[in-house]
Amino acid sequence: MLSKENLINYFNEGEKREKSFKIGTEHEKFLFNLKTKKPIDFSENGIKGIFDILKKNKWIEIKENDKILGLKKENLSITLEPGLQIELSGAPCKNIHETCKEVNLYLKELKQACSKLNIGVIGIGFIPNAKSGEINKLEKKRYNIMRNYMTTVGSLGLDMMHRTAATQVNFDFSSEQDFKKKTKVASCLVPVAISLFSNSPILEGKLNGFVSYRTHIWQNTDSKRSGLIPFFFDNTNSYEQYCDYALSVPMYFVKRNNKIIDCAGKDFKNFIKGKLNEVNDTEANIEDWANHLSTIFTEVRVKQYLEIRPADSCSWSGICSIPAFWTGILYSQRILNECYEIFKDWKFKEVNQAYIQSAKKGFDAELYGKKLIEHAKFFLNLSRRGLEDRDIANSNNDDESIFLKDLDNFIMNKKNLSDKLIDDFSKKYKNNSDLIFDEKAF
Repeated sequence: MLSKENLINYFNEGEKREKSFKIGTEHEKFLFNLKTKKPIDFSENGIKGIFDILKKNKWIEIKENDKILGLKKENLSITLEPGLQIELSGAPCKNIHETCKEVNLYLKELKQACSKLNIGVIGIGFIPNAKSGEINKLEKKRYNIMRNYMTTVGSLGLDMMHRTAATQVNFDFSSEQDFKKKTKVASCLVPVAISLFSNSPILEGKLNGFVSYRTHIWQNTDSKRSGLIPFFFDNTNSYEQYCDYALSVPMYFVKRNNKIIDCAGKDFKNFIKGKLNEVNDTEANIEDWANHLSTIFTEVRVKQYLEIRPADSCSWSGICSIPAFWTGILYSQRILNECYEIFKDWKFKEVNQAYIQSAKKGFDAELYGKKLIEHAKFFLNLSRRGLEDRDIANSNNDDESIFLKDLDNFIMNKKNLSDKLIDDFSKKYKNNSDLIFDEKAF
């Protein structure tokens, strides 16, 4: 039987030496028909056609029960979200220069494949012109379980699955103390990140009243597995507390003999004890624990590394700015310590209130008496100092801070991608959401 020590040790085993820290970037995109501007399907003229072209470039199929669900090449993988959003899970990179090179090579390859099929690619947090019934859904056992369960625990879970797209960045930790610092710093910065990385203001062809409707959706998906984690703000924050939290999150599924078994709503603690009828009372193993951790969707999530998840899908260049911002904060020991000291008295209640407001108000939301744009400006400068401290240059002798340019422009103009899109929607696009695709497609 798995012991609690086994579960906690799983996080210990994820620890890396600081010189071995890596950055992983995962980014989702919507694919659409260039003529109709509507979502594509899984046919030869859609996803399958894209996969067939990419396979000629040494991508290898990922299958579930003989159905192709993605592709892999070396340390890269292409997977599909429930609404056929396409995602690249990037390789662990040493620096942002490597990350951005990976992003550019992949997007060029994807764009070339899509152009042969009259398919467009767009980075935006919520698909602006499609109703739920127009989304083509990926038939995958895990996703079907989630679809059935989502409607019982929140009001917008199905929209989260099928009509949102995000950008996620993954970071290592060296010890439990490092984990403690990074989870608190990242959690305190979630509202700031939302103000910088919002890009989802349109719903079914109309302004929806939010700068990050995707964030609003997550706030109404499943309160037991999404949002901010309160104890990340406490001095008692530890691997054990995260273990206890994860054990309290209801299950989705178990994988046995290459089959996905529906265990939605069940208690993982009973699974550990061998008291789960759905799997004939077999006991959980450490792989089951890893799978369970992957079903937690908080803004800062822990596996054997940290996942930072508040950013909407964005422009091509923006994909590099998101990991750059977080790297400057989390991977410069001096800046991480400075931020941790700043946040020592910040509490969950106040940050969570700003987190809720940030989805609607963006830069105008307030946190501890200041608007988020003021916080964004301050922490962007700290991130820049952190990247300069790292002093990792490309062939032109530019350090990683060059990737903050988009964010500098947001602060200077007091407008993020959503704010710009809101301005342009009536003036430039004449309230026609289809025109967004013509201009913003990659």
